[in-house]
Amino acid sequence: MQPATIIARRLGLALILAVLVLGLGCFNPKPFDEKAWQKTVAATDPAKLHAPHRDAEGRFFNPWLAQDKSTWDLFRWWLSSSSLGDLNDEDYRVPTVVNHGAYLRDPQSPPSLTWVGHATYVVQWGGQVVVTDPFFSGSAAVVSRNVPPAFGVQALPRGVVVLISHNHYDHLDSDAVAALSQKDALFLCPLGLGDLLKDMGAKRVKELDWWQSAVVGGTTFTFLPTQHWSRRFGQDYNQSLWGSWMLERGGETIYYGGDSGYFKGFKEFGRRWPKIDLALLGAGAYEPRWFMHYAHMDVPELFKAFADLGARRLVPTQWGVLDLGDGPAGWPAEDIRRYLGKHPQWRGRVLMMPVGGRAPLEPVR
Repeated sequence: MQPATIIARRLGLALILAVLVLGLGCFNPKPFDEKAWQKTVAATDPAKLHAPHRDAEGRFFNPWLAQDKSTWDLFRWWLSSSSLGDLNDEDYRVPTVVNHGAYLRDPQSPPSLTWVGHATYVVQWGGQVVVTDPFFSGSAAVVSRNVPPAFGVQALPRGVVVLISHNHYDHLDSDAVAALSQKDALFLCPLGLGDLLKDMGAKRVKELDWWQSAVVGGTTFTFLPTQHWSRRFGQDYNQSLWGSWMLERGGETIYYGGDSGYFKGFKEFGRRWPKIDLALLGAGAYEPRWFMHYAHMDVPELFKAFADLGARRLVPTQWGVLDLGDGPAGWPAEDIRRYLGKHPQWRGRVLMMPVGGRAPLEPVR
């Protein structure tokens, strides 16, 4: 590339950034018709959950409902005032507890779930340790953490199973991949993501398509659809798949939802797995609704998905650690608290974990 071209591109990028910075807050949030959106979702065909989902150019897509946002919509959101108004982050801090994770290296430890932070959870059962979307770094791309992880990779034993839901920076941390690879971790990931993981240092990688399963150390891991998308530096738009995971071992069934908007897949999963003990569902970055509705669930949709799954307990994930939507990262906890106040039938079934929190896994039939 010629030096003049490089300079021109850098100047163009600088101009765009300057416009964005100067224009922050110049738009009001766009109105959003929630009822119309719910009708759109209700009209989708659940049979398409099993339809082909890769086009002739090799890009993945959701066959039941196309993505409805553009790059301009992203800029419009960045230039808009917050849909939640002027809330103070200090008023909505995620609770934390001290946890060094030493029990994870003891194969005799009782089964448990630990929240490291954001979408990173550790399942310990039957002598096996499973980590979801490991993110231990200080930031996801340009977004800094509000609280540090409960512990680092050093707390984990060798040979852990790592579940990757998709390639976004808050779910796929290259430093964590490199560190876990030194501990002989096995990475289970979506189609199209294996080569990138290997570039990050992963040595043991297995790609899965939607509805495919892998049995590792006595646990069955099934990769399932979500309503989301993928993109990051090094991978273009939708070049790798995205999804969620169902974990089954010794009478215990756990659903880890990754990132997803509300869709009919949850009802199908509940039908196929009628005794889900624990559902880990995303509860962050759902505001502003006009921009986030396709790929992230708001609180009413969170509980609708929970009901569809028929799970015994709900763990809301991906809140409190990263500012990825409008309002404080900890706001969803308050939103959930208010929702439970109006819907008491769900009380006692929602586990709002602190970062570093550890909950026992006790299947109840």
